[in-house]
Parts: sequence; structure tokens; C-alpha cells
Amino acid sequence: MVSITPPRPAWPEVLTGLSMFAVLMLVFALGLSLLPADQPVLQGVVGSTAGGIAGTGAFAAAVAIRIRTLRPFGFRPAPTRWLSIAAMLGVACYGITYFIQTHGMWFGQGDPQSILHAAARGGVIPFLTSLAGGAVLTPFGEEVLFRGVVANAWHRYGAWASVGASSLVFGIAHGISVILPIAVMVGIFSAVIFHRTGSIWPCVVLHGVYNGANSGASALHVTPM
Repeated sequence: MVSITPPRPAWPEVLTGLSMFAVLMLVFALGLSLLPADQPVLQGVVGSTAGGIAGTGAFAAAVAIRIRTLRPFGFRPAPTRWLSIAAMLGVACYGITYFIQTHGMWFGQGDPQSILHAAARGGVIPFLTSLAGGAVLTPFGEEVLFRGVVANAWHRYGAWASVGASSLVFGIAHGISVILPIAVMVGIFSAVIFHRTGSIWPCVVLHGVYNGANSGASALHVTPM
């Protein structure tokens, strides 16, 4: 029997995934607007799951339209060495972020992640719940979409498109605020790892360590934002 290699993700998966992500994030935004304005902790707990649920739903839609198998999207084992490198890069990314924030090198005003900080500082249960959403669910959902689909599909145009363009889209998906350049930075590191390994798991580890460090620093009141 001749085995047939599944095709790589391409524009149909990219357009489907990004469109569904935008729709699901809009639904989340509308849902958050219905929560009591005087309960930022509750808003933060719910908001911490937004990227993960929207990303996973968008990824599922992208998979369903044509390829319908996970391996071409980067669901393959990664060497332990790369998982360790990814974890160290996650810590380094947070260190760079802290330096940027403390030195005021950003554009825009206010804190676009104030409700996430409120959840991290709201007690043990809100912290653990938002940590699960922000450092586990969100890294998985966003990485399978932005690296497993977008960066993967644009690999055919070369490393600059796969790494640079996909990271820019990842940043824009986080909003035009202080978060944009930081998200682009995290996206670049993650996309480079995906480009080198072909696996989404080191990307999930990097993203998870970064978000976890951010939540921990927020809970300890050592973040400048």
C-alpha cells in the first residue's frame, strides 16, 4: 500500500483560522462586557482563557476544512534539548519585557492587561485559575494557530515570511498597544523554534513559561504594569 503524505497547511487554513480567531475573540469581548464592571478579578479569570479557547477553536476549524490530521500542523515529538531551550527563552523573554516596561519604552497609555493582573492578585483560587488559563490553555491555543497553521503555511515563502510575517500577525492579534511589540518579540522566538524543530511543543513551552512568569510577577506585585 502506498502511503500518502498529507499536504502542509496553506492559505485556506490560514484564512479560516485567522477569521475564526477574530470571530471568537469578538464573542469573548462581548461576553466580558456583560460581566459586572466592579469585578475585575472575575473578568480576569474569564479573560485569561480567551486566547486559548479562541485559538483552539480557530485551529479546529482550520484542520477540519482539508487536512484533518494533526501531524502536518506540528503535532510531533520534540527533543528534550529544545524543550529546555524553549523554557529558558521564555524566562529571557519575560526579562526583556520587564526591562522594556520599567524603562517606559512603549507606546500607548494605560494597562491593557489590568484585569489579568487583578485576577493574579485576587487570591489563591483566582490566581491558579487564571494561571491555568494564561500559562497552559492560552499558549496551547495560540501556538497551534499562529505557529502550527500560520507560520507553518508561510514556510513555503521562506524564513522571513514564516518567522517575521507570522510574528507580526501574532502581535497585531494582541491589539495595538504596549502588548504589540512584546507579542511580536515572543512570536519571533517561538516561530524560530518552530522553524528549527517543526514541532509546536517547544513553542507551547516557551509561551507557557513566559505567561507563567508574567502571572507570578503580577501576583507578587513586582511587575511595573
